[in-house]
Amino acid sequence: MLDTTTYILLGIFDATTAVLLILKLYMLPVKEYRFRIISFAILIALFSFMMRMVLNAPKFDLPSQYILFVFFLRFGMQIKTHIASFIAGAGLCAYAIIQMTIFYVYDWMDLIHVGILRENNGLYLYFFQISCIAITLFLSILLSKFNFGFSFIIKPPHDFFSKENYLTRRNVMLLLGSIASLLTISVTVFLLYSSNPLGLLIIAAISFIISFYFSGRSDKDDIRKAIEAYSAKNKVG
Repeated sequence: MLDTTTYILLGIFDATTAVLLILKLYMLPVKEYRFRIISFAILIALFSFMMRMVLNAPKFDLPSQYILFVFFLRFGMQIKTHIASFIAGAGLCAYAIIQMTIFYVYDWMDLIHVGILRENNGLYLYFFQISCIAITLFLSILLSKFNFGFSFIIKPPHDFFSKENYLTRRNVMLLLGSIASLLTISVTVFLLYSSNPLGLLIIAAISFIISFYFSGRSDKDDIRKAIEAYSAKNKVG
């Protein structure tokens, strides 16, 4: 019973942390959606418990969670689907990088071993999870405090009835980033259960770098458009 309660509680904090990291990376609002975020985190924790502990199907947990994250961003925060899938993938890859970095620090200190990545409970796993949650929350606070992150995404809710050209350079980049993230999360399952944390770190880093590059390009495009619009306005004046 204690293991079940601990698993679910840590799962709630873990999911909340992942959502916060996603939103802070893209400078999206949190306070207005706090109750939805908490409700979603509870849902994710219960879902993960069911997949891992009840159905004994842990390999389907991570890919399914990615889909649920996209659904939450789409329906819970009303962010357009292609954008939701992109930022969910980027945020989850960033979280994976943080987790694997902490793992290697603890492994170097001989505090944990590689087998912990396949475990569902245990004192050392809880210690690892709490460390990941705390450090990621701290990084999210830093992003907010110093106003770091990407700003090209319009504050939700988005207008779903407006016409959208999905063949623009930005939308194509978002689609490619989403595909890279989805492939990464799918491969992550194999790497976790083959005890290959280095491979997981590398593929998550590559995927995040792709998302980071596309996000930076989108931000620069917005700045350029704003300057051009301002210049055109002055010329007319």
